[in-house]
Amino acid sequence: MAIEYKTKIVTTTPYTVSNDDEVIFVNVSAPSNIILPSTGASDYGSSNGSKRAYYIKDYSGLATTNPITIKSAGGKTIDGVSFAMLNGGYSHIQIVYDGTNWKTIS
Repeated sequence: MAIEYKTKIVTTTPYTVSNDDEVIFVNVSAPSNIILPSTGASDYGSSNGSKRAYYIKDYSGLATTNPITIKSAGGKTIDGVSFAMLNGGYSHIQIVYDGTNWKTIS
């Protein structure tokens, strides 16, 4: 049985994450910015609308010299701070909305 994910390969920056995204591969040869939605609202229905997760990965392996900065719209925090950063080659992060702010699962 295969698991299917909605994937997006990002080639321009900044990139604003959409509700349709699940796995985001960043393939940019310059420092880049990924903007999370201000809420975790999704198309999964109102009972699940406040919970959302995204998996973001340095697809090109260039984050050591071209870091990927992840921020949230609307002033939401990521683990209590204003941004998260991928700065190692092929690094990755999973970010989950808890109904108030974003939390990382690495």
